Amino acid sequence: MAAAAVAGRARLAALVALFAGGAAVGAGAAPSTFDFAGAYTHSFPNGTVDGATYTGTDTVTIVAIDARRALFDMELAFFNGHQCTIGGRATLEGDALVYRDPQMTGYGDGGPCTLRFRRTGGRLTWNDDGSCSGYCGARGTLRNGAIAWSSRRALPRAERARFIREHRRTRTLP
Repeated sequence: MAAAAVAGRARLAALVALFAGGAAVGAGAAPSTFDFAGAYTHSFPNGTVDGATYTGTDTVTIVAIDARRALFDMELAFFNGHQCTIGGRATLEGDALVYRDPQMTGYGDGGPCTLRFRRTGGRLTWNDDGSCSGYCGARGTLRNGAIAWSSRRALPRAERARFIREHRRTRTLP
């Protein structure tokens, strides 16, 4: 009986440590790609130059492959129907999830496309310093963007599996 009580207390201590570690992620502990994973969505009023209005929607989907690598897709809506559409494999570097496309050059400082995602307070933020502009229409940008962290929803296992299969089918992944 005493051994069972000790084992029960050990399991409880492990759970408390696990939850404390999760709370620490928001408090500045080193993240993993699982901390970023989910589907983020934001809808907003948008319009065209001729005065028509419609609802635009920004979406960011991040699926963790393991603690250091994730797949992502991002579609951002801008005025007059312009958009940015980008996706691929990103790697965790410090507190940022970083995507690099060495084939996309000549924008920003002329180096390769580099897009960084971070959690900044209550927002998922991203910035490419202009290096990934080739993925955007005339009014689109990946500079200093953000979406509410609270808009994130977890993806069910089947949806994650479908997302990974689609990436493997349609993208060249390093």
